[in-house]
Amino acid sequence: MNEGENLTMYLGIGVSLFGVVLYDPLGLLFKGAGLVVIGLGLICMFIGYRQLNEVAMVNKVVESFEKNRKK
Repeated sequence: MNEGENLTMYLGIGVSLFGVVLYDPLGLLFKGAGLVVIGLGLICMFIGYRQLNEVAMVNKVVESFEKNRKK
């Protein structure tokens, strides 16, 4: 899987950056909202990273299974 195909990670980065924008200049009320948005962005990034690793792992397992089955 290409890095360009992993939309979830890029979405997480974008959401986190939006949270940083909300957190800093807009006062006490938006600091809490900014932290929540930053947290959601980090969660999206983590899920995207895990998804990328799981797809690669499944591909390896399937290839090794097919290789062993042909023998």
